[in-house]
Amino acid sequence: MTNLFERIQKQFLPNVSKPLRYTGSELNVVRKNLSEISVHGCCCFPDLYDIGMSHHGLQILYHIVNANPAWALSRCFTPWTDAERVMREAGLPLFTLEYCTPVKTADWIGFSVQYELQYSNLVNMLDLAGLSVLSSQRKEDDPPVIAGGPCMANPEPLAPFVDAFLIGDGEEAVSRFCTVIEKYKGEGRSRILEQAARIPGFYVPSNYAFSSKGKFVVPEISGDGLAAHTRADSNCASNSNCVPVKPARIAEFKAEYLPSAPLVPLMDVVHHRLAVEVMRGCTRGCRFCGAGMYYRPVREKEIMLIRKQTEQGVQATGWRDVGLLSLSTADYSQFTPLLGSMRALKELSHLKMSIPSTRIDALTCGQLDALNSVSPVTSFTIAPEAGSQRLRRVINKDFTDETIFDTVRLLLNRNVHTLKLYFMVGLPTEKREDIQAVIDMVKTISSMMRAALPGSNLHVAISPFSPKANTPFQWEGMENMETVEEKGRFIKRCLRDKKNVKVSYRGSSMAFLETVMARGDRRVGELILEAWKAGARFDGWDELFKLELWVCAAQRLGIDLNLYTECIDANENLPWRAVSAGVDVEFLLRERALALEEKSTPDCKRGPCGNCGACGGPVSTRLCAHQEREQPQAADTAVTYGRRHASVSQKQPTSYYRFIYEKKEQVRFLGHLDMVEVFRRAMTAANFPLVFSHGFNPHPRISFGPPLPFSATGLAEAFDIETSVPLQGDPLELNRWLPEGLEVKGCLKMDRPRASLNSVIRACHYRIYPPRKFSPQQMLNMLDTVNAQSEIIIQREKKGVITYKNIRPAIISTDLGDTDGTAYWAAVLSLAPGASCKPSEFISALCPGEDFSGFLVCREKFFIE
Repeated sequence: MTNLFERIQKQFLPNVSKPLRYTGSELNVVRKNLSEISVHGCCCFPDLYDIGMSHHGLQILYHIVNANPAWALSRCFTPWTDAERVMREAGLPLFTLEYCTPVKTADWIGFSVQYELQYSNLVNMLDLAGLSVLSSQRKEDDPPVIAGGPCMANPEPLAPFVDAFLIGDGEEAVSRFCTVIEKYKGEGRSRILEQAARIPGFYVPSNYAFSSKGKFVVPEISGDGLAAHTRADSNCASNSNCVPVKPARIAEFKAEYLPSAPLVPLMDVVHHRLAVEVMRGCTRGCRFCGAGMYYRPVREKEIMLIRKQTEQGVQATGWRDVGLLSLSTADYSQFTPLLGSMRALKELSHLKMSIPSTRIDALTCGQLDALNSVSPVTSFTIAPEAGSQRLRRVINKDFTDETIFDTVRLLLNRNVHTLKLYFMVGLPTEKREDIQAVIDMVKTISSMMRAALPGSNLHVAISPFSPKANTPFQWEGMENMETVEEKGRFIKRCLRDKKNVKVSYRGSSMAFLETVMARGDRRVGELILEAWKAGARFDGWDELFKLELWVCAAQRLGIDLNLYTECIDANENLPWRAVSAGVDVEFLLRERALALEEKSTPDCKRGPCGNCGACGGPVSTRLCAHQEREQPQAADTAVTYGRRHASVSQKQPTSYYRFIYEKKEQVRFLGHLDMVEVFRRAMTAANFPLVFSHGFNPHPRISFGPPLPFSATGLAEAFDIETSVPLQGDPLELNRWLPEGLEVKGCLKMDRPRASLNSVIRACHYRIYPPRKFSPQQMLNMLDTVNAQSEIIIQREKKGVITYKNIRPAIISTDLGDTDGTAYWAAVLSLAPGASCKPSEFISALCPGEDFSGFLVCREKFFIE
């Protein structure tokens, strides 16, 4: 146990909100002996834990690196504002979750950057780690800092802070990078970066000279010193000698890339589910979409591999929610057979399947029925993006209004009560008629919904257009903020009388800064540093975003922000000319010209090849259309859409079990509801034949004892379960799926309980350790003071109502104990209805004014009536 670990436990965790963000106590966490491994990397996510642990790419990299016995990959996330304050006040460095070691002691540090407004967090994490934030000022023995993710379509704003960028897919490139670290570890950061530049997909900015050519600071490009980068520059139309770094690409999904035992957070996160990637890339060719260009070409995962990953994932995690992920899952060439395969899994493990928002013309009637049989569809998201067909042709989403309305009818006929529509404003060539078309379309759909399903809801989200690097619209400008805001207000005002419509629109100021970052050059890196010094943090969070802070920073540096948001001439040298997303500049220019002509381009998966340049060599579009199909199970004719089909089952005898478990100090910050979910997932993974409740969203019948106070431990906690058949084997095998610190100690088969466990427990025995040193006599005197009182009035607040209560009758007995020379208070406190006393209330009587979070509380046993 390191001194840093002890400081984190005592000085940090008790003083932050949601301490589970910082404990590294997830199920399936990998910890190795760092003295026995040759490479230790740290994957840093420049946003909150709740966001980062929802990112599937992190799970993939964690699995691949840790699968090598000689390597270790740990994690770190941006501390929330309260945690940063505690760390700086206490002098605590940024630490790895797995090992509680300083991040800067890792052999390499990698950032997964998913969003432009995470850039200030990246700089902040480097500073918290105790490293110089500027790459040029770091020492030779400092770990190399790399970054990857879709924002690497233009890495230049981050170039002052990051040593090397990985462009493209990470599965194979990260292993090659770890091999370089392993071989050249100890020879210095420069030597490692020299070798990293030879790995396909790696861009090392220090290898390039920079100069002001036209409006921007741009890298000077030559073929010298760069390996395997031979395609003509995809972003420099005027210089045929430019040779940008081509992206790393995997040719196909291999079983060894797939995380067989994903990390399972103990607390709730944004997407608490098993993520299964169905395919990567998109051929739809939306001209505004950075991801659609960056992840080309399309590579589909085979159905059997998808099913295997799902089965293994459910078995290893206990997750019942499964997300079938891609940019447009319904475009998977074997979508119907896939749904049939998933339905069998759903029935076996009570799974719920979901897919992301999909194109309006992607789902057929039969596919929607099959999807509904896999998981009842109660809400659906569709993204027209533009209200008029003319503007949809411009952005290459060429479907008619009637196609949209047909899709809405299809959904309403299946009892879908909530629809979500996404639109953009400020798109290239947009006119006032296009804005009016959005309003007209929403009004039509609103009327359709009210007529078909009274009480249904329509959510409309409006976002400003933000041009992205390496897209056909990379040369277009962002409309000024005042105009964009007025369009959003106008749409909302015109739909105010529609009672079933809720309109939300994203602020233009955040989109403005996003565009500056997305198309910035190295001077924007100077701006990021200046804004961070002024306090910029979590710029993607509404409650912390402050555009004025960035505007003032730009003024101090003499930087014109509008330079990065206005239209760019097609002959201009672009800041991101040193990297390529894999598509050719000719394709981007051709698509831009077609947009201005209001013409669409067919999906090359269904029509002729668009000659974008992404395919060729070992990596090309890979579809599963010719593989052997799995036949979907026939749809149940009794399905009621939007409702779970109530199957008729014969009454079967039920078995009842009581489990006794221990909650140790490693998970003392695990809240009760999160802990209930941990046990539920563990029993799902262990294939316990749980009895489920009836209704739309069935839950396993599990009954827990009284919740522990937050941050308390328990030596003999309990819960009851019902099973449809008796448990087979050793029930204590459940511990295989429980995180460290949560352990089942015993299991008893019993008759059907006459009452719930919670209702029969009348008192609890607690052991309470004070946060600071008291002499045994002082502690005894405090107990005597409490016991001498005939009345102890405390204040309680519930739902804003303040009441006063005498807790003295609920303090049943007290004593002073000792463990290895450490004194503690022992107390039996009542839990009887109307006569209860919480440990926090008892402590407030013992030590008035002391913060409960500083005490260590252990519940030793229950007393049952």
